[in-house]
Amino acid sequence: PVVLEVEGISVQVEVAQQQPCPGKAILMEASNPAPAGGGEPPCTVATLVLKALGHPAFRQDIAPLITGDDGGMLGTLRLALYHLDKRGGPLQVLLSGYTMGAHCCTVAAIVGLDDTGQWRVTPLPSQDGDGTPVVLDINHDGGRQFVLGDQQFNYVFASYAWSVLPVVIYDYTPGTLRNVTTQPAYAPFLRAGFRRDFPAFRAPPPPDRKDINGFLAAYVANSANLGQLRSGWMYMLHWYDRRADSGQTWCALDPSVKVRGVEGCPAPYQRKVPYPQALALFLLQTGYITHAQCVALGYDPEKIVREQAAVQAATTARWHAAHPG
Repeated sequence: PVVLEVEGISVQVEVAQQQPCPGKAILMEASNPAPAGGGEPPCTVATLVLKALGHPAFRQDIAPLITGDDGGMLGTLRLALYHLDKRGGPLQVLLSGYTMGAHCCTVAAIVGLDDTGQWRVTPLPSQDGDGTPVVLDINHDGGRQFVLGDQQFNYVFASYAWSVLPVVIYDYTPGTLRNVTTQPAYAPFLRAGFRRDFPAFRAPPPPDRKDINGFLAAYVANSANLGQLRSGWMYMLHWYDRRADSGQTWCALDPSVKVRGVEGCPAPYQRKVPYPQALALFLLQTGYITHAQCVALGYDPEKIVREQAAVQAATTARWHAAHPG
């Protein structure tokens, strides 16, 4: 067990073996829950207990742990205390752990008192690998921000090894986590990181850069966050690999047509989505650009859907004409 007394808050982590595997716990909010019931082996369970004068006690399972031959979820468990809110107030507890597995995953959550004096669990987005969330006082004003990578970009336009993740900044106020990446106060930090982490800034991409389209997806996303979408987009159009597959397709044949012996869309009817179109729609879907910006780039989502539907209707009519009955 771990027991800390800091600034009037008692923080305890209890560890108990041979326990029923919890169906819900603090760090299971951001990952897959461990099995519960049904004859599975018991778990070693870590539990957080918090006490502060004038507030109700908090007690909740953190996660099952992997210890020896026990089954469980986390291979590591870390605890840190921060003043995340620059307005002051009580400390917050940051819990994080490693779920094991290839490329995966650090899960984390903040436990702290909200403005009503109640304990609140606030999950953080999961991150690759085994580590702790990056916590910085970006503007040196006494507040703390979480600097994470946007995991949505993994595998989309490149393999995992060559996927590049845009920077995302989160700010915490009691009980609430906000994405503040595009706020003007953080623009100098983003620009400095852009020049450091993207050596291609205003220059050709690195010559050894494989799967360049994965690099350029993050480049355009970071450009959009800095209010420089147009220049980032023009850079991408100049350097992207036109031979690479965007990884996205659509079917020119109505899905109601079933071709004997073929699952899904028959190969002759599969149409590849050009990389710039796939990137524009992906950035719209993930919130990096607005609908109006997507249209201004030349990709009106509704128009694309209408055009694809017209092609499907015409192609399906020809197919039925060639395959009566």
